[in-house]
Amino acid sequence: MALLTLLSERRAPMTFTELLKVGSLPKATLHRILNTLVREGLLRHDPHTRTYRLGFRLLELAYDVWSDFDLRLAAQDELVRLADQLQETVRLSVLNGNRLMVVACETRAQGGQERTAVGMNLPLHASAAGKAVLAASEPGTRAGLLGPAPWPRLTERTLVDAPALQSELEITSVRGYALEDGEQQAGAVAIAVPVYDFEGAVIGALDLAGPADRLQLERAHALSSRLISAARAISHSAAGKGMSISTGQKLASAVPAELTRLDTASSLLGEGPVWSARDNALYWVDILAPAIHSLRPLEGTSTMTRVGSMVSLAVPKMSGGLLLATPAGLLSYDDASKRMTRFAHPEAERPGNRYNDGKCDRMGRLWIASMDLGTAPNRGNLFRVDPDGQWKCMDSGFTVPNGMGWSPDDTRMYFADTFRRTIFVYDFDLRAGKISNRRPLIEVDPSRGKPDGLTVDEEGCLWVAMWDAWHIARFSPDGTELERLPLPVPRPTSCCFGGENLDTLYITTASVRLSEAELAAAPLSGSLFAYRPGKVRGLPETTFAG
Repeated sequence: MALLTLLSERRAPMTFTELLKVGSLPKATLHRILNTLVREGLLRHDPHTRTYRLGFRLLELAYDVWSDFDLRLAAQDELVRLADQLQETVRLSVLNGNRLMVVACETRAQGGQERTAVGMNLPLHASAAGKAVLAASEPGTRAGLLGPAPWPRLTERTLVDAPALQSELEITSVRGYALEDGEQQAGAVAIAVPVYDFEGAVIGALDLAGPADRLQLERAHALSSRLISAARAISHSAAGKGMSISTGQKLASAVPAELTRLDTASSLLGEGPVWSARDNALYWVDILAPAIHSLRPLEGTSTMTRVGSMVSLAVPKMSGGLLLATPAGLLSYDDASKRMTRFAHPEAERPGNRYNDGKCDRMGRLWIASMDLGTAPNRGNLFRVDPDGQWKCMDSGFTVPNGMGWSPDDTRMYFADTFRRTIFVYDFDLRAGKISNRRPLIEVDPSRGKPDGLTVDEEGCLWVAMWDAWHIARFSPDGTELERLPLPVPRPTSCCFGGENLDTLYITTASVRLSEAELAAAPLSGSLFAYRPGKVRGLPETTFAG
């Protein structure tokens, strides 16, 4: 076995002398074993060059395993379909101990230069398939698969230290797919999604790979929806219903003239818009870039600042700068120096959770919710974070906690759980910072999308971003739907009122996990929009009092 492994890793024929030099066997033993391996067809001997290489009997044995491999059989139709549709190389890999091995491959790549790759081991830390598997694994399993850092540097882009890889895996877990951009091989791009067994444990990955000049990152993002659907089919999981393109086109044709797209960088997952009267600026984040955005309408300027880890929220602080929500905790961010310092970390004991949406009440306290990185049910919490950094868990049991807001008289607090398609309302005590009596206010029918971020206007009505439904819905304080604002994109994520007179509704949107066809129908996905309702204004946003 050592000889077979040695020849496999060398990937070139070797002479008896070379094998004797690099191996640890006595000369007579080596000669006897080589003769046996040649006789059994596991090695081939070339008498002209006097070299040994792997034999065809290994192909026969591999075929026996391959043809009887249930997962490969289940995946075959999906691999062929994807390869035919996309004209690229599509591979299925499975975990074998702490290795990730390609067990099936279909290639339709232009020029036919890509190898079939069956039997190849993929580096867990430097391949899209490896990162997809790691991101879907439990933390303890992940550590065992990886081993201690640093890991081998394969190119100048390879992530070799634990913090950098951890940040990448957090983003991968949230968006549902992994990307590889020259980390394993210079000039190569790949996208991968995890494949699960019937018990929901990750067992491998489905990936699509190609050269960067053909498979650009932008296209890779657009292909994520197809790979996710294929992986669900392979895993024998029920695939979710996609959005209706025809419905979206009808809604897009009804977009009001008062809605405008602002000239800012597009986002994968734009979220958390908040208006700062202090700065006359709008702040929001792209969770998956990850980046902080700002817009100053009076100056006509916008900025995008890349940050080193996933960021889900950026709220202005009374003392200056921003308070950011990252998987490492709530961090104070200084605009001038770009420095971040730890402020609080309510979920420090639960590394599998991340922070999601949040907002400040009118006493300047931050209310922020958390959720499981892999959206496991009922693991999210709702926290109140005080200006001195103290915090308290106020409620729990949420899956995808999202939009928050308060009634104009501060007697009610609104809070959405996107997974449950429900907006809850609490009785709210502003002075004490307490909530009680949670009950459903709005339960959204599946045909109307999913409630995401929200804001409250001066009349006490809720403006709610409806994910996968191409619109913002306005509800009365009693939960009655009053109107819909059609959008040219399917995935609005949140909204807030801003501008000098709080008469502009700013809307963030997402492009993540939209297919090529869906992006073609909604090319403005990920944009920031502004809408002037004309008849109503918003309520002033409160900065964090810390």
